[in-house]
Amino acid sequence: MPLFADLAAMQARFEERDLIQLSDAGNTGAIVASVIEDKLSSADALIISYVAARHGDAAALAGNALLTDIACDYAFSLLWRSDPPEWVLMRRKDAVRRLEDISKGVIKLDSGTEEAAPRPGQIRITSDPQRLSRTSLEGY
Repeated sequence: MPLFADLAAMQARFEERDLIQLSDAGNTGAIVASVIEDKLSSADALIISYVAARHGDAAALAGNALLTDIACDYAFSLLWRSDPPEWVLMRRKDAVRRLEDISKGVIKLDSGTEEAAPRPGQIRITSDPQRLSRTSLEGY
């Protein structure tokens, strides 16, 4: 079972006729869920490879709306056997770019805090708040 998106998420995002055409190799006229879930599992593997570097347990992020969008876009691009349209390729590139931004910390998936790793020879100081400033001396 895919972690970040499922068949319902794909159906909400893409036209049913497209999903039928791309998944139904036997021409039964229905969506083949196993084919789509296989592509969603591949998208999960890619997402985990990027997200785990920064967040550790990627399974804790299941249900994140951004990761669901990324999984759907990437899985949809994998459904194309050959020559996907330009808009599909652009969505795939955008999904990978967003994953790269997540792994670099440009896009945050949670509201947690992140501690910087200590550097050798690093000096940390704390100080009182600044008492004299333009705003505190305003009017003098």
